[in-house]
Amino acid sequence: MNNKAIESVEFNKVLKQLSDYAMSDEAKQRALNVTPLTDEVKIKRKLNETTEACTIIEKSASIPVHSLKGVLQMITLVDKGYLPSPEQFEFLRAFLDSVKKIKRFMLKQEYNAPTISSYAYSLYELDELTEEISRCIRNNSIDDYASRFLTKTRSKIGTIEEKVKTKLTQIMKSSSSYLQDAVITVRNGRYAVSVKSEFKRKFPGTIVDTSSSGQTVYMEPNDLNKLQDELAYLKIEEELEIQRILGHLTDLTATYTKELQINVEGMVSYDFIFAKAKLSKFMKANEVIVNKNEGFDIKNAKHPLLGHSAVPLTMTLGIDYRALVITGPNTGGKTVTIKTVGLLAMMVQSGLHIPASRDSVFTIVHDIFVDIGDHQSIEHSLSTFSSHIQNVVTILKQSRRNTLVILDEIGSGTDPNEGMGLAIAILEALYNSEALMIATTHYSEIKEYAERAPGFQNGSMDFDLETLQPLYKLLIGKGGESQAFSIAEKLGMPEQIISRAKRISYGSPRSKQGIGITPEITVKEKTQQKKEKQKESTAVSSFKVGDAIWIPHLRSKGIVEAGANSIGELQLIVKGEKIKLNHKRVKPFIDREELYPEEYDLDQVFDAKDIRKKKKMMNKKHVDGLTIEYGEEE
Repeated sequence: MNNKAIESVEFNKVLKQLSDYAMSDEAKQRALNVTPLTDEVKIKRKLNETTEACTIIEKSASIPVHSLKGVLQMITLVDKGYLPSPEQFEFLRAFLDSVKKIKRFMLKQEYNAPTISSYAYSLYELDELTEEISRCIRNNSIDDYASRFLTKTRSKIGTIEEKVKTKLTQIMKSSSSYLQDAVITVRNGRYAVSVKSEFKRKFPGTIVDTSSSGQTVYMEPNDLNKLQDELAYLKIEEELEIQRILGHLTDLTATYTKELQINVEGMVSYDFIFAKAKLSKFMKANEVIVNKNEGFDIKNAKHPLLGHSAVPLTMTLGIDYRALVITGPNTGGKTVTIKTVGLLAMMVQSGLHIPASRDSVFTIVHDIFVDIGDHQSIEHSLSTFSSHIQNVVTILKQSRRNTLVILDEIGSGTDPNEGMGLAIAILEALYNSEALMIATTHYSEIKEYAERAPGFQNGSMDFDLETLQPLYKLLIGKGGESQAFSIAEKLGMPEQIISRAKRISYGSPRSKQGIGITPEITVKEKTQQKKEKQKESTAVSSFKVGDAIWIPHLRSKGIVEAGANSIGELQLIVKGEKIKLNHKRVKPFIDREELYPEEYDLDQVFDAKDIRKKKKMMNKKHVDGLTIEYGEEE
């Protein structure tokens, strides 16, 4: 799936959490590189792996997974002339011990975890290599008994060192006045004593080092020259034998390179699988049902990154409808809701458990396209709207059957009327591409469109008008309201301002029924309302064909083509297009008497040129076959 969608729904943050539960760097990297699958069989197998691992960790707190510290590089380099250190062989031995333990541990889990326990059969115990490393190396160094020659050599070294120390002790007693302190030291590989600088010519020996202050010289007594030379020779032989033993262990390790690489892969796999199980337990998540043909039926799902206090989400998509339009106020949780759907879909198709009911059903989508957030691009001098449209254009080119499209605040960032029209056109195009779709919007016209359009469904985020707090709960089948008037009223905005605002927005105040408020109407207000109704009635009859009117919400002029119908709608021509609007939403601008001469033929305004020509011919004489069909393209 595309990286933009992965970042937009924050799938990468879930993968970071997953990687934190892995022990080895290799398993951590595998977690960070997870991408959703599209093969149903593979997805179900990955989900089952996680489920089996959860069953195991419920019964056993300690899983013998190794961190692979110091192992992978060593295995890679042993057959390329690289000579590992004793410490690295200790790491390898510890790894082989872990392989043996996890193999035996997993084979005991065949009943609870038949799938992942079977992976243990591919692991190699490599007893010969393990035993040889254990025999040769102890406490991160070559053991004295790694070979007979090393045993003899180190025994001789020990004997000579004892002789050297005995002689040094005697010399220090007899020459104490020359010495800075009575301590035996080793300088440049030779045993020496610390002599005061002024006595260096009187002390019988050779200078092997000098202190940083220059006040002390470290001297090897002449009586020790022969023993020291013999000791140096033995140490060289010891080092050569150590290198030979390390070479032997390296050659033995190289013969098992293939088996070791399989063991590493097996250990990384177990590390990764149990990391998925640990994440599942942390999220209180479950394996859900995957069926590529049944759509989404999400039950009691929570956003994985919001913790256990998140409000559960229940919804369907692709079953009774393919497009869900969510409306409602800002901060109500619309964006979180659509992100949750995309994120959970990615998790399921990656073999991860999700915090939702077990009987939730997820279809398989081949891609998820997302347009969420502020897309302003300073570098390319693009506005938020332009960047948003660029993203949507890309989505339109790629959306198809078996894709999920998630759009946040579609059509926003530009003129409301044009943005609304563009949003509906985009939704239609995406629907025709057969993609599944979730979109959020502020436009009430889109809500009304979704109520009428087949395959669309409205949704809204629940809102508590008493506390003025969003409830973050998705309601399916009901479009949301902006709640701006209700919130303003609750916060103390004067009633007359609220009423005026409603008249500006809708032509008359909306009924307050359904929000639990019973208004107290004074006699003065009743009188005022009566006058307003009379004005409205007069206004309906005052609009005449040919009048120029002003449309406030479109900020545009229009011409009345037909008077108000039974529900008060005027037929208008606006910018060359015919539309219907309630008379309450327009205002008088210029009477037709002021626009046209008294005998002016208004057909010239409303009829196309070819229709006017046909009328003129018909007025002169009968013409066979000549007809006028209104509604023809002008």
